[in-house]
Order: sequence, then structure tokens, then C-alpha cells
Amino acid sequence: MDSNLPETSSKNRKIFEGEEISNEAQDGISQLPDNILCHILSLLPTKFAAQTGILSKRWKELWLSVPVLEFQLHLWANYEGNMKAFDRFAKTKIESFTNFLNRLLAVRDTSGIKKFRLVCDHPVDSRCLDNWLSALHNVQELDLQIWELGEFQWSPFADNSLEILKLGCGLLLNFPSTVSFPRLKILHLHSTTYAGNASVEKLLSSCPVLEDLQISRTNQDNVTNFVIAVPSLKRLALDFSTNEGELYNEDDYENAVEHKLIITAPNLEYLSLVDYMSDSIQVSSMASVTESRIAVCKILEIDSRTAEQISNYGSNVCGIFRSIPNVKRLSIGEFTMESTSESLDRRLPVFQSLVHLEINLDGVNGAMLLPELLEISPKLESLSLPQGITSPGLMGFNPQENQGLSYSWKPPQNVPECLLFSLKNVEIRRITGRVEEEVKLLKYFLKNALVLEKITICYEEFEVSGGPMDTTNYPAARRLDDRVSLIDKLMNCAKGSAACQLDVQMPELSL
Repeated sequence: MDSNLPETSSKNRKIFEGEEISNEAQDGISQLPDNILCHILSLLPTKFAAQTGILSKRWKELWLSVPVLEFQLHLWANYEGNMKAFDRFAKTKIESFTNFLNRLLAVRDTSGIKKFRLVCDHPVDSRCLDNWLSALHNVQELDLQIWELGEFQWSPFADNSLEILKLGCGLLLNFPSTVSFPRLKILHLHSTTYAGNASVEKLLSSCPVLEDLQISRTNQDNVTNFVIAVPSLKRLALDFSTNEGELYNEDDYENAVEHKLIITAPNLEYLSLVDYMSDSIQVSSMASVTESRIAVCKILEIDSRTAEQISNYGSNVCGIFRSIPNVKRLSIGEFTMESTSESLDRRLPVFQSLVHLEINLDGVNGAMLLPELLEISPKLESLSLPQGITSPGLMGFNPQENQGLSYSWKPPQNVPECLLFSLKNVEIRRITGRVEEEVKLLKYFLKNALVLEKITICYEEFEVSGGPMDTTNYPAARRLDDRVSLIDKLMNCAKGSAACQLDVQMPELSL
């Protein structure tokens, strides 16, 4: 019977029996040079790369030469049980990992390690981490996402080799004056805390060639004046939104503590600014920015602010837009434009280079702010409204009474230049089909956009007053009638562009 087996089966049997086979029969991957195999293994988490060491002596030596060490310990995700049992489980796992990494660093050439990444949702002994990092003499990329590590030690970085540094998950950053990062180009700090205002400035001033900076922060990171002054910076992404329900610190308001953000980055090309924390935002000119996301607003505790403070904040927001006059792609968060209307100085630039605009209209002003944005965007080609026109899910919408918010859509006196010559695509999501303002705005675009190629409207089922829609009083058949009625109105209205296509997308209705 064995003699009738295919040739491939015979070769497999020889492998399992430990017999030698010719080079011709070996797999193609094993024929690759060592440097290519090491690169392939470096793309895998270290535990998978280590498993290849059982293949042969060559593979064992290979994985010990891989320049990347990457470990992910998601203990909470892999355990179910009470806290006492979890603590024992986590302690065992951490001890096992610590012993493994200690042995690994003891048997391999640590000078060849270029990247070290450790993600762990449980505390790790800071002394062990300090020992591991001290062994990484020429590491170029360091990524640590460790829960509640405590104060981070900087002594391992005396050799100044770092080019990429990513830190997060509760690290306390206190930077001594001796720390310097002359080669660091990428710095990401997520949910870290600092020794104070000077700590942030000290860190950034020690990075003379920094190009990419990402920071997400909490309202308890010990910083009130967040100063970013980096001339070399090209990409900046700030998320100062904090957790929902924690947009402000009550103690700060009681003690009249003001949070300030100051940005000086003259060579910036990309800016993402999400900030619901700062009371004051000051930015210098960033004329090289071509892509930007701006979502800023001081939402809570507005009653505690004076009229002057509210006006000054609005001026700050206008100043942000004036600092990026050459932007080509711009996304604006909800409530951002409302802040500009509270300013005594409402001057906005004419965005001569803007071709794509995404704006989330808030639940207070609706589409009333849209005409001004169209007027200052003469070359606009694409417009997207992800939150729709009326935002019923935000401020309340009563489908039983066929009422939405009382918007007043007033078209501009003169048709904006972009509608006449450049606007080709419009996308509006969260259409309800039951608000007259939606019909008015859609008709306006169809009639006045002379080169429009496509207008996309997307229906979306929404919630009412924080709960699911009452389908008893607003059944699927009635919702379908509303949609058909809106489509009929749009199909039969006058169109300025004969080539315009109307694309209507809607979810299935449950009967």
C-alpha cells in the first residue's frame, strides 16, 4: 500500500522519520537569505517568531537575530472569573513573561535590537522594565503601552539612538535636564501624565528634528499650559477631548484654573486638533498645512464664563482657521463653527485652495452656518455632511408630531462661486425625510450647483430622546412613505446640472 503513495507523501514521511532530503526538495522559504528571513520574522509578534526556532538549528539562530521584539499581553481579554482568581492568574502570567524575556535578553545580541514594543493591560514591575530597556543599547523604536507603570525611567537612553518613541497607559513622565533626543522624529504620547507644565516644554525642546507628534491627554495630567513650540514639526495630532462626562475638572473651575494651548509650528503640513478642554487656544501661522481636522469647543460650564471669555474663545477659534489659509482638505467638528459666531472678531479667511470640506453641523445651528462656509470656499469640489442637516439624534426629534428643530435655512443672496464653477460631489448623511429644511437645502443644491455630478443622501434610523424609535406610532410603512415622498420631490425639482446623478441610500426597514 505504501508503495502506491504519491511522491510528495513519501518525502513527507522521510521528514518525519528524520531522513535527509535533497536541497531540491526543501521549501522555497528556507532558500531565502538570512537577512530576508529576519525581516519576515520581524513582521510577526515575537512569540510567533520564536516558535519557528523548533524547525532547525538555522531557524533557532535566525529568530534570535530578529531586530524586533514585540509582546502583547491582553490578560483581561483572556480571563473570566473573580478578582482574586484573576490576580493569581495575572501574577503567574507576568512572572512567566518576565522570566522568558530575561532569558531571551541574556542569550542574544541586544545591540541588534532596533525595535522594542510591549503592550500590557496589567502593571509591570518598573525595575524589570528598567533592566530590559538598559539592555537595548541601539534601539531606534520604543513603544510602551503599559497600564499603571508609574514614573518612567530615562536612564537607558544615554546613547541617543531613538528615532520613534510611543508611550501611553498611565505613565508618569518627568524629564531630567540631561535627557536629549537628537534623532527623534516620531513622538506619540497617549493618556500619560506629567510632572507639570515645564515637563512638556522640556521634552519637546529636547527633540530638534521632531516631525510627527501625537498627544492624547486627560484633564488630570498635571498640565494647565500646554505649549508646543517645534519648528521642525510636520504632522500634529492632538486629542484633548478626554473621557465622556469628564470634559472639565470641577476643582479647576472652583479655583479659577484656566487651561491654555499654545502652538508654534510654522512648517506644519497636517493638523488634527480635537480640543474640548482648553479655555484658550493660541496658534501661530501654519501656512503650509494642506490637510486639517478642527473640532474645538468649550461645551460645559458655559454659565461660569463671562461674556468676554466667551468672545475671546470665539476669536481663538477664528484664529485657528486664519492660521491655515492654504488648506486643501478640511474637516470641521460639530459646535466648532458656533464658537466663531460668539466672537467680536469673526474674520475668516477665503480658502482659495480648499477642494474638500467635511462639516458636522451641530444640533443648535443646523444648516444656517453653511452659506458662509460655501462663500469662503470658491474652489470647493466635494462637500460632505456626516451628521446630516438637522441632527435629530442630538437635540430631540418627535416623528409622531412630524417636528424637528426649528432651523431657518436661508440661502445666500448670491450663489457661491463654488456652486457655479467647481462643486461636483455632495454627500449628506442622516437624512430623516420628515424635516422641511432637508428638502429646501437639497433642492437648493440641485438647482444652483451647475457642474454637480453626484449628490448622495443616506437615510439613517435614529434614536428619540436617548431611546429607540417608537415604531408603534411610526411604523415602517409610514417611514417608507416619507422616503418616497422626499425622493419624488427631489426627482421632480429643477436641476442646474443635467449630468447630476441622485444616489439615495437607505437601510432596510423592519416590518
